[in-house]
Amino acid sequence: MPQSPERLMRRLGLGGVLGLLLSATASAQTDAASAMERQTNEAFRQVLQQPQDLGLWSRYAQLLVQAGNYEGGIAALERLLLEPNASPELRLEIALLYYRLGSYAMAEGMVREALGDSRLQGDKRNLAETLLVDTTRRNQRSQFGGSATLGLRHQSNPGFRSDSAQVLSGGLLGPPASNQRPEGDTDLNLGLRLQHAYDLERQNSAAIASTLAAYLANYRSSSGHQLQANPTKPYDLQVLEVTTGLQFKPLPATQANLSLRPHLLLSNVAAQGHQYLRNQGLGLDLHWRPDERTLLELTADGQDRDFANRIDVTNADQLDGRLYGLRMRVVREVGVGRQLAGEYALRRNRAGRDYYDFTSHEVRVTYAVTYASPLRDGRYWTTGLSLGALRRTYGAPDPSITLADTRRDREWRVAVNQTLQLTPVWYLLLMAEHSRNQANLPNFRYKNTSFSGAVLRTF
Repeated sequence: MPQSPERLMRRLGLGGVLGLLLSATASAQTDAASAMERQTNEAFRQVLQQPQDLGLWSRYAQLLVQAGNYEGGIAALERLLLEPNASPELRLEIALLYYRLGSYAMAEGMVREALGDSRLQGDKRNLAETLLVDTTRRNQRSQFGGSATLGLRHQSNPGFRSDSAQVLSGGLLGPPASNQRPEGDTDLNLGLRLQHAYDLERQNSAAIASTLAAYLANYRSSSGHQLQANPTKPYDLQVLEVTTGLQFKPLPATQANLSLRPHLLLSNVAAQGHQYLRNQGLGLDLHWRPDERTLLELTADGQDRDFANRIDVTNADQLDGRLYGLRMRVVREVGVGRQLAGEYALRRNRAGRDYYDFTSHEVRVTYAVTYASPLRDGRYWTTGLSLGALRRTYGAPDPSITLADTRRDREWRVAVNQTLQLTPVWYLLLMAEHSRNQANLPNFRYKNTSFSGAVLRTF
């Protein structure tokens, strides 16, 4: 009898499911990689026999790029530049490969030459102009960038209220209050994320790297700044986070695909216009590219949490404590314009009471495809599908709910998102997401479906 996804998750564990999905993808590519290697070796043999045949060089370069050997592909493509009437699209292709390798100065020089040729037209010229803006910024000593979003979102249950007919209170089952049942709402939200890096011009690529993130959400049903002991409407939120630290490459230049950033982290959350939570702590970011098609990102941090004393947070001293986090993300380019990403997050919260302590494990797998716009306007669209699961266990039973059982959450998420490039710097983002928490206690069983749209501006 086939096992349900829930039972399979329990047997393998969240980390096992993530490993199973990624391993299956890697195994499916083994035969294709072997075939690609044979084709590349054969193309190289033909080039050695007929070194003057530029068509053979072009075929060899294409195979190297498809195999992920960008340095070899650049060398082969630059051989084609010896032709007096070389296409500007060839220079653009080489610039893109330099960009992917992180050689932004070489990429900028090559793309400028391509743009200087009037034969480069249409979507290729649009791409070259976008690439020039980005490489010019990356080649400055003081590098600034970021994005801003303005969006509208509707959720069926933004307060994550229980959809159970009976909930627990002091160990007794009873119907929830009528004003605590799931209710839909819409919010207008604004997001801002800025990055700045100041190059210290050291051989280890040392730079002072800082980020600033801000988020505002205003719900339709929420008004004013008046706080209630038992709120019935979603809170308007204002979130601000700042990080700063020294980013550098700890290994020799010949192995410069690893970078570290120890950093300081500060954040502040206000709800309904009043102070709610302050965090401060230390973290470490790691970025590693074992090859041109794979990226590993890891962040570990520890934060002190300080909740404000409010009429609706009467147990602030018990909530205060420390939150530890470990987040890992692996991105693999599985084909032209296709990416597979696996994410894992571990969180451990230690508060003033055991029943506020928790440990959570979360995994998410995302598959994304980028392709030319069907409008044939020279822009690109991206479609993504993600699946996620979370398990969270608490340290002890909450006496206000029940002394018989300790809370355990099992949450599932599925999301579909669509990104439409409108101009080189403007994008339209559309997303639909459904989440469900199958907790062991009825108070925390909920479902929520959201639909959102936003415009994004990069700079």
